[in-house]
Amino acid sequence: MKVAYWLSKILAGAALIVLMYGFVVPSVGFHGTLERIKDGKVEDIPAYVYPLWNFYQKDRYISINTPQKVRGDLRKMIEISEEIGVPSMPVWKFSLEAPNYPKEAFPYGLPVFIHFDGLSGEVHEMNTINHYVGMAHMERGGIYERALAPYALIMLALLLALFMIYDSKWIDFLMAIPVLLPFLFMGIYGYWLYWFGHTLQSGAITIKPFMPILLGDGKVAQFTTHAFPVIGFWALVSISVLSLAAWILKVKACKNHVDRQATFLRHGLAVCVAIAALWAGLYTLMTDINVNTLAKISAIVGTTKPKPVTETIVQPQIPSVNTQEMIEKEREAERKEQALKVKALEERAGSLGKFKVSPLYKSNCAPCHGVNGEGAMGTKLLGLKQEAMVQKLLEYKQQQEEMHIAVLDHMSKEEIQSVIDEISRFEAQ
Repeated sequence: MKVAYWLSKILAGAALIVLMYGFVVPSVGFHGTLERIKDGKVEDIPAYVYPLWNFYQKDRYISINTPQKVRGDLRKMIEISEEIGVPSMPVWKFSLEAPNYPKEAFPYGLPVFIHFDGLSGEVHEMNTINHYVGMAHMERGGIYERALAPYALIMLALLLALFMIYDSKWIDFLMAIPVLLPFLFMGIYGYWLYWFGHTLQSGAITIKPFMPILLGDGKVAQFTTHAFPVIGFWALVSISVLSLAAWILKVKACKNHVDRQATFLRHGLAVCVAIAALWAGLYTLMTDINVNTLAKISAIVGTTKPKPVTETIVQPQIPSVNTQEMIEKEREAERKEQALKVKALEERAGSLGKFKVSPLYKSNCAPCHGVNGEGAMGTKLLGLKQEAMVQKLLEYKQQQEEMHIAVLDHMSKEEIQSVIDEISRFEAQ
């Protein structure tokens, strides 16, 4: 019985190590960094974040558009406005294949990695495609879960530590949480996939509501998609298996015994662990307050507006031969226009990141108007007068113009002016 008892502690300790290394340390340590970069408050990033991100970034995916000399160096990547992902273990991978993504560069398509606390990979490029098929930006998915992830991970680590310290049936019962961790992730991830496929806005390409593929291969418009688990998911599975084995062994070892009396040593260990968990939670909370996380979540949620559904009752009519021919011609014209839009989108996808622009322009304007204002699915910006651009954007903001509503709702007049000043300098670059 003693062997089973101590083996349960060892297995729980192994699960705790995997959890801390793969998720807790990088999630808590990096928390708030992306918000500070986006807000232009790089000086507020703690010094330890840079070596932390650099360490976890080893052997991770880096965009092919990222210069070789800055790869894996957070400070240099921030300086040139490169796309930066969170350092925790990626749990799921979603990739997209299209003719313009060469196999030698993208063997499994354009990839985006899903983490507990964020995203990594070609997120900006994927958002370009999402924009034109009417899907929300990827940052909108799991927005509440990502905000709460660091707190949940801290509590989970505390639970595993208390399981190792105490012999308590109610603590043992809570081990069901780490056991169910992979299934909880799958359920939440599946829900958000459904939400993405059924919360569509008007895009350049019209698609019907659908359920994106959760596991395996699928199709969205003209693109082939792939979805499958990666290292973080298998880490969750290992935590689940280790926790289950530890739970069973401990229950078996203590089945015919009363819970052991807690000693001062155990209490002391528990106090130290609780203080560490409290400190990590307070640090995370203060970071959220500092970067104004709640306001940012509200702004993102507010810009996600599903297409209004209206019903019109009309009297059925039998079209004449001429009317039918006109309808067919209109449909054929629409199909050709749709094909041209798809072709333009495919030519456009993958071209960002080669021209140095500000994060404000890169995230809000480049997907439509090109990385240097050359025009893509949106109009060409080069050569436009500043006054005309200011007036046009302010009109869009005031009139809630559909294609710009998600961009302009959260931009101030000063930010709009800053972007226009930047656009006016593009030709010089």
